[in-house]
Amino acid sequence: MKARIKQLLILGLSFFFFSFVLFFITVPKFLLLDRLLLKNNLYLLADGVEEKILGVQLKKVQVYGKNSKLGEFIELKLALRPFYLLLSGKCAEGSFQIRIFPSKSFDAEGKNLDCLKQAHIKSMNLQVGDGIRGSLELKTLKVKDFSVDELSLNFKGNVFSGQAKMANLVFLGDGIVSFNRENPLKSSINGKLVGTGMTLLISGSLENPSVEFVR
Repeated sequence: MKARIKQLLILGLSFFFFSFVLFFITVPKFLLLDRLLLKNNLYLLADGVEEKILGVQLKKVQVYGKNSKLGEFIELKLALRPFYLLLSGKCAEGSFQIRIFPSKSFDAEGKNLDCLKQAHIKSMNLQVGDGIRGSLELKTLKVKDFSVDELSLNFKGNVFSGQAKMANLVFLGDGIVSFNRENPLKSSINGKLVGTGMTLLISGSLENPSVEFVR
C-alpha cells in the first residue's frame, strides 16, 4: 500500500513538473519576467530581448519603481532550472542571482552591484522562506539629504542586527522583521542603530526600505 502511494506521488510530481516545463517552453518568457517584476511594483525597459527554449535574455535593461528609475543592468536573464526559476543579472562591476522556488521562498546572492541608483550592494547572501537569514552589505546608501557610507545587516529569522558608518561615526543596533509569507518582499522591518548622540531609524519593507537620521 505504501509503495502504491509512493508511486502515485512520484507520478503526480512528474506530471506537474513536465506540465510546468511545457508551459514555460510555449509561453513568451519575457512576459513571465515582466509579470514577476510587476508583482513587486517593478517595471523594465530593454534594448534587446532574446527568447530561448528555457529562458529569456535581456540587454541594456532599465528598471523603474513606482515613482523613479531604480537602476540599469547590462544584462538580465530568466531561466528554468530543475525545481526553481533563476533570475540573474550583470552590472559593470558585479553580478547577482536569485533562485525562486515554487514554495514562494527564494535565495539571493550578489556582489559589487553598482548599477542601482540609491545604493551600491557590496555583498548579498540571503535566504528567504519562513523567515529571513543571511547578510546584506551596502555602500554609499543615499537617504534624502545625506549619505550612509556603509550599512551591514545580519538577519536571523524574525530579527536582525546591524552596523552603519557615516562621517567617521559608527552606529550599532538591531530590529525585528514582520515576515509576509505570501509576499516576502513586502515583509516589514523596524530597527534602530545608535551612535554618539545620533540615531539611524530603519523602517519600511524589504522592497522599499527607508533610513531616517535623527538627533
